[in-house]
Amino acid sequence: MRARGTCRPAVFAADGQGEFLDVPVGPPLGTGLGGYEAVALPFAADQTVLLYTDGLVERRGEDIDTSLARLAGLRMTAGAGVEEVVDAVCAGLDAGSAEDDVAVLAARRRPRPRPRPL
Repeated sequence: MRARGTCRPAVFAADGQGEFLDVPVGPPLGTGLGGYEAVALPFAADQTVLLYTDGLVERRGEDIDTSLARLAGLRMTAGAGVEEVVDAVCAGLDAGSAEDDVAVLAARRRPRPRPRPL
């Protein structure tokens, strides 16, 4: 059984350092149990938000805190794009050898174009 809150979103800053976001915990998606609390967080255009399934971080015989520390300890190349972040996370956590399904999504804010004056 998975500890509550093990898949907190992570955010990687422009300098490549990662940290976990403090968000309300909800039930696993697809279970039909409970509800979810909406939360809005400010993000800079150079930050990358990472969402992932527990298969990325859970390893048989390893404490979940060890795996989460490995994720938070990854350092991205400064200015890395979202594809590079996903590749680095999957390689750094050896997603190819995971015992469970792995899904990873990285997103970055894209500035809206300014309307042209008429």
